[in-house]
Amino acid sequence: MITQNPNITANNLVEEIAKQVSHYNYEPIYEVYFEFGHCYIELYINDILAYKNYGEGGSSSFTINPYLLNFSNQTIKLRMYATEEFGEFLNNSAVKLGIGSYDNQQNEFSIEKRQSNLFIYQTPEDENGFFKYAGKEYFEQTVTFTLPEVPYKIEGWKDSQDLRNFDKKLLEQKVLQAYQMIQKSFKERDLDGIAQFSFNGMKDLAIAQYFDEEEVQEGWEKHISIAGADNLEFYPLENYELVFYGEGRLVGLKSKKKDSFQGASALMCKFKRGGKWIEAKLDYLLHIPKGKTEFEIY
Repeated sequence: MITQNPNITANNLVEEIAKQVSHYNYEPIYEVYFEFGHCYIELYINDILAYKNYGEGGSSSFTINPYLLNFSNQTIKLRMYATEEFGEFLNNSAVKLGIGSYDNQQNEFSIEKRQSNLFIYQTPEDENGFFKYAGKEYFEQTVTFTLPEVPYKIEGWKDSQDLRNFDKKLLEQKVLQAYQMIQKSFKERDLDGIAQFSFNGMKDLAIAQYFDEEEVQEGWEKHISIAGADNLEFYPLENYELVFYGEGRLVGLKSKKKDSFQGASALMCKFKRGGKWIEAKLDYLLHIPKGKTEFEIY
């Protein structure tokens, strides 16, 4: 049985998290913006899966603040897969991405204090401008980048134990037990229990994005709405694989199903809202924090 944050309850979680958030004269929100084509992609920030797309291509952006730990150099890892249609990369398979920022205290679309092209990356090309690994099925590359200012500090999993040398069966059992406990807490609407195992992850998310108390409350309401939903059902914990993140410091179970949740947490549920079924995934991982001997949920 995993126990953590015993002093946290459903009634004080929002207030306790809001106390931990600092505000600054300049509050940078960092974003990765990208475009890709003729491939599937996964993007990892500091070895944490931040974005995945198993469609043919497109463009988008996402915030990376929650993945930025107290490192001088951050990393971004691209995993690129051939599409099912072609089975191999084409000459024009490609990924281009950049990192930019804006001030949290300004409008996201305001040009004031907005910075672009803090970092730029493009998949390798040959002398003819074609994808260098055309004909292959898989490509992976990790590159480092630095950012001008990260005012906050979140410890997260940075100093947690490296779990990659642990017995895999033992790890799988630990994660399964934790996921089953999480399922039970949501199904029984144990809001205090949910608050306790959600606190650490929610706290770091709030710190990294400079949340005010109202924004923390909005995040907590999402948990409450799932626990209080009609006909809440969890999918069976099956057809998964054990996965490590954060250079082996976080562990979880990832779905192997070829559906809309491909590559997502195996901890998935569905519930009714407004007469319609809604599917959701719960992103919880396990780690052993520095100075501790027992697993905790993150």
